[in-house]
Amino acid sequence: MKLEGDKSLSHRLLMIASLIQGDSILRNISTSKDVYSTIECLQKCNIKIDYKDEKTTIFKSDFIAPEAILDCGNSGSTLRMLMGLLHGQSISAKFDGDSSLQKRPMNRIMIPLKKMGATFELSNGKFPIIMHSTNNQSIKYSEKTKSAQVKTSLIFAGLGSNESSFISYNKATRDHTEKIMESLGFDIKVKNKITIRKNNVNIGMDINIPGDLSSAAFVIAATVLTPNSNVIIKNVLYNKTRMTFIYTLIKMGAKISIKNISKEECGIQSCDIYIKYSKSLTGVKIKGDDVIGMIDEIPIFSIIGCFASGATNIQNIKELKVKESNRINAIYQNLYDMGADIFQDDDSMLIKGGKRLHNTTINHFNDHRIAMSFEILRLVIGEDMSYEYSNIIDISFPGFYRTMDRLLS
Repeated sequence: MKLEGDKSLSHRLLMIASLIQGDSILRNISTSKDVYSTIECLQKCNIKIDYKDEKTTIFKSDFIAPEAILDCGNSGSTLRMLMGLLHGQSISAKFDGDSSLQKRPMNRIMIPLKKMGATFELSNGKFPIIMHSTNNQSIKYSEKTKSAQVKTSLIFAGLGSNESSFISYNKATRDHTEKIMESLGFDIKVKNKITIRKNNVNIGMDINIPGDLSSAAFVIAATVLTPNSNVIIKNVLYNKTRMTFIYTLIKMGAKISIKNISKEECGIQSCDIYIKYSKSLTGVKIKGDDVIGMIDEIPIFSIIGCFASGATNIQNIKELKVKESNRINAIYQNLYDMGADIFQDDDSMLIKGGKRLHNTTINHFNDHRIAMSFEILRLVIGEDMSYEYSNIIDISFPGFYRTMDRLLS
């Protein structure tokens, strides 16, 4: 089995390619709605992109301030990273998004960008956000952000100044941006802090994007929990800052192995993941950096916890409140309604596995990861998937239902 290109990589590679003074080719880019939002926004800024099938070409282009509003749809990655990208290029713009995106916190990126010279206008504190970028300044950012999106945004913004910016960061955050930029010759140094300043890169890239690890998590969960299952996922992204979900399942007793790790190409590696049905899983406790490393996988991980013996204790999860939905509440409400032994408070969740779960009406809260997680749970308890949520799920995993049908055939 193969999966579409990793969504996180697709966003970043598109934006990095837009900065290069040469043509770039990206193969197997994610076709998710979120990534298409990034493509459309870049095109409105005069970046020429030819988007056909599995080959996407980003041509050498000059940024021009967009006349149209940049509609980021549901994509927090698009909005937050694009703000830094455009500020670094002295491009002012107006940003908007769907109702879910409009509820997500933006101060975490607006505050440091203000220190870098950007100014913002919001009508009554609400969207659309107008960003004025005429004064690029370096920054010494001392807060260890737990957000890879914020980190990437500040790296992009740092390209606007001849003076170095210094960005503190939590080492558990995804490191795709800095690894790719370092490999391509951007003036970036990654040590205890990230150092970045303006420079030109003239040679484009030609990259085959490995399969999406976050999408793989749903295939892995379905395989681990379904008797007699045995699946190999080929050419999936391999990155230690993204493997926490898999390492945690192995710790729980899941039959998963990682093989055929490739050499780095532009800071990117791939691997094959072998998964088998795993009858005897044991609950674990995760917190801190482990939660950061699998923040997007917590919804499907909570499903797995229902089938592990003993307790699965998930701590330090406040960040889940400000995703596409309040995911702490969404997980708790749906699992409780299905009969799970689950407790939650402001920053943690405790699931005692082994209780028999029953089918009920699922509230997906317009959140693609909640919808997919509970479709997997329906399968595991012997029900059919509803096949009702393609419009939501396509935000991140187009072909989810086809993939699951193929898995079970």
